[in-house]
Amino acid sequence: MSKICAFFGHRDTPVTEELEAKLKQTILSLIEQGVDEFWCCEQGNFDWIARLTMLGLRKIFPEIKIAYVLAYPTFLRSKISADFLDKTYDYIIYPDEAAEGYRKFAIIRRNQYIVKNADIIVCYVKRPNGGAYKAVEQAKKLNKKIINLGY
Repeated sequence: MSKICAFFGHRDTPVTEELEAKLKQTILSLIEQGVDEFWCCEQGNFDWIARLTMLGLRKIFPEIKIAYVLAYPTFLRSKISADFLDKTYDYIIYPDEAAEGYRKFAIIRRNQYIVKNADIIVCYVKRPNGGAYKAVEQAKKLNKKIINLGY
């Protein structure tokens, strides 16, 4: 059975070699523990670091799967080319929850879907506000394993 890891972090997460190294070591450890699916978003710096780290590790571990979980279908047409998606992700998830209701809350609903369905959350959360913080708080309530690289 597949184990899923998802990533959450502040949009303005500082991009440092130290964080990149910690994230890589964390993901390697998770792969050794049997995690084989990794869910990414494209919302900010931490997502960007996670995606690049996953792409590097997929060269070593071709069996791992990387999914893009999106909040808006129009995001695909406007900001990301099909070629980029094909080269980067194994598949795309567009949760029904994200599609329902006001567009303003699509990211929140997408994050709720991710937290509900992921086994492990790797995050970079340092302050008690924003979408990443709220997602991690929800994960705590659901007793998900959380690895916070922000401390």
